[in-house]
Amino acid sequence: MLGLACGNLLGLPNEFKRAPPAEPVTDIDPAELARPWDDDLAQAALLAEALLHAGGFHPLDFGARLVHWGRTNGRGMGSQTRMVLELLGRGLAPLAAGRHVWESSDRQAAGNGGVMRVAPVGLRHHDAPAELLRVAELATAVTHCDPRCTHSASAVAAAVAALLHGGSARTAALQALDALPGADPEFRRVVDALPRLSLDDLPIRSGGIGYTLTCAAVGLWAAEQAGSLEETLLAVTNAAGDADTNGAVAGALLGARSGVEALPERWLARVRNRRELEHLADALVSSTA
Repeated sequence: MLGLACGNLLGLPNEFKRAPPAEPVTDIDPAELARPWDDDLAQAALLAEALLHAGGFHPLDFGARLVHWGRTNGRGMGSQTRMVLELLGRGLAPLAAGRHVWESSDRQAAGNGGVMRVAPVGLRHHDAPAELLRVAELATAVTHCDPRCTHSASAVAAAVAALLHGGSARTAALQALDALPGADPEFRRVVDALPRLSLDDLPIRSGGIGYTLTCAAVGLWAAEQAGSLEETLLAVTNAAGDADTNGAVAGALLGARSGVEALPERWLARVRNRRELEHLADALVSSTA
C-alpha cells in the first residue's frame, strides 16, 4: 500500500506528458501532505476497506464508497470512472453501470482505473488463488468491465500475492491469464516477454496512455527488474505517459516484493495518512481468506 502511494505521488508531476522531464523527479512534493489522496491511492484504500467489510466484498458497498468519494474528493478521477459514478449516483446498480458505460463506447473503453486500485485484493486473498481471481474481476468490473480490464487487474492482483510469498510476479500473472477464458493474446505475449523487454519497448507515451494493458505491463515489468525499488520506480514515474497510475501499479508490486524497508523514508514522510495505509495493509494480510 505504501509503495502504491509513493508511486502514485512521484508520478503526478509527469502525468500525461509525452516526453520524460528534463529534470527527473526524485522526491514527492511536500505539498501532498495537505492535499487529498489522488484517485489511484484513494480508490485502492476504498477497495481495501470494502474487502475488510464484515459481510465480505460486495459491489453495492464498494460502489457506494466510490460515489461518496467522488462527491467529497474525486481528485484525479478518470472520465470512464466519472461516467460510471454518475450512473451509480442516479441509482443504477454497480455492475450494470459499468457495463452501460462500456457498451456505450462500442465496447472499446479499457482504461486503467480498475488495475490501478486492485493491489489490496492480492493482499486480502494472498493464500486463496481462486477467490483472488473472482474478487479481482468483480472489484474491477464495478467501473471497468471490459475483459482486458478485469484480466489485467486479476494478473496484477495475482502478482502481488505471489510476491508476498517470494514468488515470481510474471509467473503468477501468466498463470492467472491462463485461468481466465479469452485473455488478450498480445498482452500474454508481452507478459511472457518481459525479461527481454526494456521500459522503452512498452507504449508508455504513445497510444498506450491510460490503457489498462499498458499499465499492467509496466507494473509487471518493474517487478522483474533486478535494480533497487527506488531506481526502478523512478524509472517508471519519469518515463511520462500516465505516470502516476503506472507508478501506483509498479509501486504496489515493488513494495510487495521488497517490503517497506526498501522505500526511502524521505518519500514515506510525505505520504498523507501513512498510518492508515499501514493499518489497512496489515488488516488485509492477516484476514482469513
